[in-house]
Amino acid sequence: MKRDLFTWAKSMAASVLFCSTAFSQEEHPLVTTPQLKISYVDGQCDVELGKQAYQFAFLKIENLTSNPLHVGFNIVTQFAEGCSGCNGSDESLYYVSLSPNQVYAASCASDDKTKVYLRNPNFSGAWNFQELRIENLVVE
Repeated sequence: MKRDLFTWAKSMAASVLFCSTAFSQEEHPLVTTPQLKISYVDGQCDVELGKQAYQFAFLKIENLTSNPLHVGFNIVTQFAEGCSGCNGSDESLYYVSLSPNQVYAASCASDDKTKVYLRNPNFSGAWNFQELRIENLVVE
């Protein structure tokens, strides 16, 4: 009985250690105003069955007020080899309406521009991510 309890305790400790390491994500601030905070965390999503997961940045947009906000901005992804969204085109433009004190956080399930592609490790010619920026911010 003691051996089973000891084995179970070791397994639980290993699980907690592994899970906290695997899921700990550093938040990278992009914009902070009295009304709004935009940041991102790095993450991976399985895109192709049997392949390495793709790397993404998941935006987190926070309404810091007790009023509804309408927010628009360009998402700029800078790579060593070039830039995506640097021209301020409609392709990189994102709009969102936030309820009072709402926090929107992208995930692998997100189907919008807040899940920002960074790299496909399965492709040897993939560009090398350098930084993510928010440009042309409008808050109403």
